[in-house]
Order: sequence, then C-alpha cells, then structure tokens
Amino acid sequence: MKQMKINALIACITVLLTLAALEAVVRMGIERDGKGRLIFRGYILDPHATLVERQRRKIEEYLENQEQAIHIHDEWLGWTFRPNATRQEFEFTINSAGLRSQREYSQRPPPDTLRIALFGDSFTAGADVNDDETWVHQLEMKLNQAGIRAEALNFGVGGYGMDQAFLRWQKAGQGYAPDMVIFGFQPENLDRNVNIFRQMYCTSCMPFSKPRFVLTAGGGLELLNSPTMPPEQIADVFESLESHPLVEHEYHYSPRWWSFSRLATFLHVALTPRDNYGPASERGMLGQAIVDAFATDVKESGAAFFVLYLPRRIEVQRLHDGAPRPYQFLLDHFDEAYHYISFEDQLDRSYLDYGWAKRHYGPEISSIAAQAAADEIQSCIESGACELPRFKDKRAIFTSE
Repeated sequence: MKQMKINALIACITVLLTLAALEAVVRMGIERDGKGRLIFRGYILDPHATLVERQRRKIEEYLENQEQAIHIHDEWLGWTFRPNATRQEFEFTINSAGLRSQREYSQRPPPDTLRIALFGDSFTAGADVNDDETWVHQLEMKLNQAGIRAEALNFGVGGYGMDQAFLRWQKAGQGYAPDMVIFGFQPENLDRNVNIFRQMYCTSCMPFSKPRFVLTAGGGLELLNSPTMPPEQIADVFESLESHPLVEHEYHYSPRWWSFSRLATFLHVALTPRDNYGPASERGMLGQAIVDAFATDVKESGAAFFVLYLPRRIEVQRLHDGAPRPYQFLLDHFDEAYHYISFEDQLDRSYLDYGWAKRHYGPEISSIAAQAAADEIQSCIESGACELPRFKDKRAIFTSE
C-alpha cells in the first residue's frame, strides 16, 4: 500500500510537470496579431481577463488626445472619423462631414451626376494609402474616364462591422440621396458583428463599445447597446463584466475558471467544433440578415444596392490553395440576390507577395477593385438593370454618346 501511494504521488508529480512543460511551450509559442489577439498555431485564444487598468490607461489617453484623434466616440455608431482630421504619415484626409475625402459634398446630389455612396470598414475607407489611391477615389476616376459623370462618397470607417456600416447608412449616408450604394464585404466583419466591447476583439484598438444586432425569434434584428456607452464608462463596466447584462452577447469573452491556463484555452479552442460562419451559425445568419436589411432599406430609398467582395490576403491564399470558404453561402446569396462584384480571380499568386500596403490594399489592388466596380456599374446602367429613378433620361449622366 505504501508503494502504491508513492507510485501514485510520482505519477501525479509527473503529470503536473508535464502539464507545466506544455503550458510553457504554449506560452513561448504565442504570438500577437495586429489586433493584439493571442495566436497559437493559427488558433485565436479567448481572453481570460479584461485588463481593467490597461483599459483605463487607454481611455485616459484617448480622452486627453481626442481633439487630435482620427476616431472619436459616436453614440449611435460606436465611433466614427473625427471631422476635418488628418494623419501625418501620408495623405489621409477627412472632410467636415466625417467622410474620407478632400472635398465637401452637398446633401443634394448634382442633377447631371451619378452619386455613389460606399460603406464598409478600413478596406473601404482605404487605410494605409493616400487619398487619391483608395479604390473609392479610383472608382470615381474610372467612371469619369468611361464617360460617366459620377462622384463616389466614401463612408467607410476603420474597424467597422457590417452592423455599423448599415447604421452609418441610416444615420448619415441616406441623407445624401445616393443613386447607388456599394457595401464592401470584408469577411472579418462577421467576427465584428458579434462583438460589443472593441477591446474584447482587439486589445490594442480603440477604447470604444459598439452597437450589436441580435436575431429575434422571428428572424428579425434587435439592436443592443444603442446608444453606445461612452469610453469613460467602459472601465467601470469591466470591473464587473461577468454580471453586466450585455456580456452574454459578447462572443469574444467567455471566462472560465481554467482560462488562466493558455494550454487549457488552446485545447478548448482546438477541440471544440465551431461552425463560425456557416448558414446555421450565429455569425452566418446574422451577417446575411444585416445585409438583407441594409439592401431593403437602400432599395426603399430608390437607390440600387451592390455588394463588393473585398478579400484579405488570407482569403486570396485560401483561394489558390483550394481551401473551402465557410462563408461561401453568403457570397452565393449576394450573387443571387444583389448586384455582386468580385475581383479575386484577377489576383494571382504573385499578389500574395506584393500589392499590399501593410494589411490593406495598395494602389495596384485598389485599382483592380475599382475597375471591377466601374465595369459592373457601367454594365448595370447600360443594360437597364439599374433603374436610377432620379434620371428620366440616363443619357444625362454620360459626357458623350
């Protein structure tokens, strides 16, 4: 019996030492991505703490410097661009209405000019390129060169989910009476749709919260955290996040008693089946419901609705590797239901190594995206698929016959 106890003790010690060694291996192998998330062997490890003091420092820093910040709190959208803001490292201009542009626009569109409003995240806003290199600006230039009088209004904002793009249309874009609306679909937006506290998804990002839709029993959309809580309240909420009524809708935070262990967190993430983007998942269903509501709202205003697929580098890699895309059903739905634009087949393997400005499109890929959108718009006009009720005679927007 004594020997059995000794053997059991040795076995327990061996197991504990093995687990400690594996814990050390995982911790040493963890990397941080551009959003500050912890990554191990391609898996995103859920946060196990809210790091309240760190967030307090970020909030204090934001409040002290918000007059110079590019992004500011918005009670309905979570955040938006600060009017008349600029960035120093390159030409990045926000006009007085909060749009990425060096120009100002009247609410009423010019009578002989096609007005296009574009919504999305940083891929639409054109992060990391100059004002005249964004695909939105290049779209306007290409349409003008094709003989179509057009102006493209860039409502894209960095970090937005599909929900915020839709709400920005309702709160700001609709008032500019566009003839066409293009939603830039970037697949990562599906992750943002199920996020409320930005820091839970991106620990290095802005200290903001965002509005979040949930699906009702009837398949409709219910909006939570609207108006959004201001930054100065977030740190206090984090003090007792587990008891906050919104925490059950924060997908990116799920504390467990063992979550301090990176090994346990990795095993949980790696071994738990997650249909994150499929048609039966919350992300998939919510993403489709938001775009469908967006499209319905746009069409009721009299404008034509387009979806432009904006793949990241990883999606281009998956395309060439023949890897399945779990959100493919959404692309199929967009293609069937709306004016759908895709240019990924023009991005061969060489574009995995160049054409990017940091994590976003450089001028060349932006030009390819703009040309694909311009071709679809021109075809839509010439074929009559786009009704354009503001123009009784569509020839009015053409500079030449």
